[in-house]
Amino acid sequence: MTALMGRTAPTSKAAPTIPTTTEAQAHALLEATTSASLAAFYLRKGNVAAARRKAVQLLKSLQVLEVPGHA
Repeated sequence: MTALMGRTAPTSKAAPTIPTTTEAQAHALLEATTSASLAAFYLRKGNVAAARRKAVQLLKSLQVLEVPGHA
C-alpha cells in the first residue's frame, strides 16, 4: 500500500479528435503552400527528383481543397 501513495491515478486518454472541414482545409492550404515553396527551392538547386515529390504533395493538397467536406 505504501508504494502506491504519492502516485496519481492513471488518466484516461482523450478520444482522438476529428478535424473539422475548416481545419482540414487550413491544413491542406498550409501543406500546399509549403510544398510549392519547397518544390521551387529544389528546382533552383537542381534537385528535380525532390521537386517532383513536392509537386506531387502539392497536387494532393490542392485536391483536398477542391473536394467539399473531404477531411
